[in-house]
Amino acid sequence: MLVRRFIELLTPTDCLGCGADGVVLCTTCSNSFGLRQANICYACRLPSSDWLTCKRCRLDTPLTGVAVGAYYDGPVQEMILKLKFHRLRAAAEPAAQLILDSLPSWPIDTVTAVPVSPARRRERGYNQAELIARQVAAALELPFAPLLARSGTSHQLGLDRRSRLELVQGAFYAVGTYPGRRVLIVDDVITTGATLTECAEVLTRVGAAEVWGAAVARH
Repeated sequence: MLVRRFIELLTPTDCLGCGADGVVLCTTCSNSFGLRQANICYACRLPSSDWLTCKRCRLDTPLTGVAVGAYYDGPVQEMILKLKFHRLRAAAEPAAQLILDSLPSWPIDTVTAVPVSPARRRERGYNQAELIARQVAAALELPFAPLLARSGTSHQLGLDRRSRLELVQGAFYAVGTYPGRRVLIVDDVITTGATLTECAEVLTRVGAAEVWGAAVARH
């Protein structure tokens, strides 16, 4: 039993979309579920270009833009849940690919991840957003750096945008100063954008020149 579980942790499952052997999400399924580049603002979902935050929404967020890989349903949802709760680390690579397929040529010089609380990291053994972000950074040939830390655990399920923003205020802090950095923050799922907004606020306060966001899927 223990040996079989260990092998399952190391070996990719069959494709969650079509059942192809040896991959979590095959290229064909990734292409069919992925959003590619979309001309919308992440906050209001009105037309914009290259995932840029529109001028009106920039009044409420420091995020220059947020790219999203797919919608949070079907095999993509299952993939993220297996990565978060079933230790399927192999899912980080196809998750990152969904982001990479949708990411415009933004002027990024550093990739970071939305942090989890110390307790959540001990429970899972890793931060799933960091696993994805490291894959994204490697593909872009950019450095990954853990620029942020989390002071507590916030459960946002079922909350509206205002409640989510209030809940995450003060939940993150910078572990240094980053003057002039152009940062991409990676997360697994975006709903209202409250978490990415708060992370961007923190990075901007410690000198980041520009902050972008990316998520594997949109809830």
